[in-house]
Amino acid sequence: MTKPQNSELLFYTDQGQGEAVVLLHGFLEDHSMWDKYVASLAKSSRVICIDLPGHGKSPLSLEPRMESFTGDVFQVLDAIGVDTFKLIGHSMGGYVALNMAKMQPDRVLRLGLLNSTWKADSEERKEKRQQAIEVIRKDPQLFVKTVVPSLFPPIAQQKLKPIIKDLINKACSMTSESIIAATQAMIHREDHGLLFQNLGENGYLLVGQEDPLVDVNELISAAKANKNQTEILETGHMSPFENIDKVLIFLTKFIL
Repeated sequence: MTKPQNSELLFYTDQGQGEAVVLLHGFLEDHSMWDKYVASLAKSSRVICIDLPGHGKSPLSLEPRMESFTGDVFQVLDAIGVDTFKLIGHSMGGYVALNMAKMQPDRVLRLGLLNSTWKADSEERKEKRQQAIEVIRKDPQLFVKTVVPSLFPPIAQQKLKPIIKDLINKACSMTSESIIAATQAMIHREDHGLLFQNLGENGYLLVGQEDPLVDVNELISAAKANKNQTEILETGHMSPFENIDKVLIFLTKFIL
């Protein structure tokens, strides 16, 4: 069930009992992306899903930076009495998760990245995001309708049309200010390669073989050298929507 909300807090849901697991969605998503997983995971854990700043039912953060997003998430966890937890993030949610592990490492028992990376944006990538901000200012819905389908491989775009349509509809409810703030936070994020390396077996990485946003082979090679836990799926950037069964297996291993 959804817990009563403090109006100053990010929106969250809180289900199950046991060791806490915090799930963070990606850019243009919200807590509902975990709906297919929560019931299973909550059989053995306390599962907390949080709408990141400007997404879903959550207000904007004070600053368009990962550090501010991270502080907002910790504020929720402090308010509901969660001290230590396992933490996993999809895409942008992974960036927030990494920053949480940097800011308060003793609280993060295990960290998982789904279709995400510990690497900071390259200068080329930063420039592309800056160009995207100009598009968002002019027509945020055009931006959403262009970006969301591109995160899925061509076959998945045809197979998962209803899911993609739902994602687009939800993202189109976001304000241009919210989308820009998240984009700026991603531009300015730090590199956390050493942090993830030092996690060893407590660092989990799931990537999609057809993900257009990351260098899959480079990430897997580095993660294996770090002795991180790794999984490669035949998906694009949106593995939690493309292959629910295998992602659930991955998440179940992560929380055990």
